[in-house]
Amino acid sequence: MENEQYKTEEVVNIYGLKLPLEVYDFFRTAGFVLVLCTFFYIFVAAPNQIEGDSMIPNLINSDLIITDKIDKILNQISDRLGLQYSRGDIVVFQKPGHKDFVKRIVGMPGERISIHNGHIFVNGSLLEEEYINNVYTVGGDFALNSGEEILIPEGRYFVLGDNRMDSLDSRYSEIGLINKDWIKGRVIARYWPITRFSLFSKPNYNI
Repeated sequence: MENEQYKTEEVVNIYGLKLPLEVYDFFRTAGFVLVLCTFFYIFVAAPNQIEGDSMIPNLINSDLIITDKIDKILNQISDRLGLQYSRGDIVVFQKPGHKDFVKRIVGMPGERISIHNGHIFVNGSLLEEEYINNVYTVGGDFALNSGEEILIPEGRYFVLGDNRMDSLDSRYSEIGLINKDWIKGRVIARYWPITRFSLFSKPNYNI
């Protein structure tokens, strides 16, 4: 009679708890994936959902987006490297005491911005914005229709929703000029609905 051979089940001893090798490998892999996802969420990118119509036609209610956090981290490391947000960036920010907002940066630190005859002017020059389909921009109680210029101090930005007729943004004193520290990240993509998946690049401006 041939000798019968039995395979001994491999086990791993963890603090006195004996686990089959297959179970140990599963939990080790799951733990690694969890740590990687946590790192990605905290330091690299995070999902957000659009609420409201203020970014129509480019983002609509319930769109799911990815927000890049790298820009924020690099900005915190050193502004001297020129690593800062740019005009045209769509950003997620939270003013203290408010919910998250998604708006587009239109005015940069050090610039003079005004609203006149339904258009935005930067340092006295008309800003052409192709992404709003020639919609007129009306002023609010902070940035007026009269064409009075607002000087944007360092560390602040002037932001607007693409849907100028239905957006609470820097035109109104409730929001005003936003602090760079309020910005959570830059919107880099829409991933849902999948039929409208898109990556967002910086618009081209005439100034």
